[in-house]
Amino acid sequence: MSNPLLNDERWRNAETTGTEVMTINGAVVKTGFFLLVMLLMFAATWDSLERTKLIFSLAVGPALIGSAVVGLVLALIAGFFPRSSAITGSLYVLCQGVLLGGVSYLYNVQYKGLPLLAAALTIGTLMGMLFLYTQRIIRATPMFIKVIVGATVGLALGVGILFLLNMFGIAIGMKDALYGAGPIGIGFSVLCVGLAAFNLVLDFNFIESAAANKRPKYMEWVGALALVITLVWLYLEILRLLSKLRSR
Repeated sequence: MSNPLLNDERWRNAETTGTEVMTINGAVVKTGFFLLVMLLMFAATWDSLERTKLIFSLAVGPALIGSAVVGLVLALIAGFFPRSSAITGSLYVLCQGVLLGGVSYLYNVQYKGLPLLAAALTIGTLMGMLFLYTQRIIRATPMFIKVIVGATVGLALGVGILFLLNMFGIAIGMKDALYGAGPIGIGFSVLCVGLAAFNLVLDFNFIESAAANKRPKYMEWVGALALVITLVWLYLEILRLLSKLRSR
């Protein structure tokens, strides 16, 4: 799996204890809880920036970077220790609420209304992919999974290598092309949005499979957190794509 929280071995090796087992409805409820917490923190961050105009403060950048780094660490902890997902997941969505609230506010200053459009498209994509999955129009076949996982891992490695090269002043032109508003940059963003959307199908499939195989109850938190992580990625990529299109 491209999402470490939905690793095949982790799901298979999870032992069910007692009579409580994972259900799809349980994972849906916990996903809703995570999204609600993240939305509340998003609103609080946005309101704070709006009232204090901290956008002009040097503290904003470090705060956003810090929330992103801490969120990544929490996601990794949840991946290695899935039983902690209820706690680590709650802390993760708090961090992501700060990150998304700050980033969205910055985009909104430059392009009024852009975050709202990105949120609407994210929800629409989620509903659309869920419909296609439940109607079996898109099937998570072994080949489909291999292609999406391979493409996602390749994208992550490519971006990581590009980041390292830029630290040494190498391949700056390539970075500008990928993240610029030109045809290459827009094409790259479309690719990222597409991969994020298809990763939703993988999340749906593994949550459904785990529930069918009666995995332990705590895995509902793992599945919910994995789905939220993909949604955060999808929203950020849609926001970036829209900003490129608006700038043209």
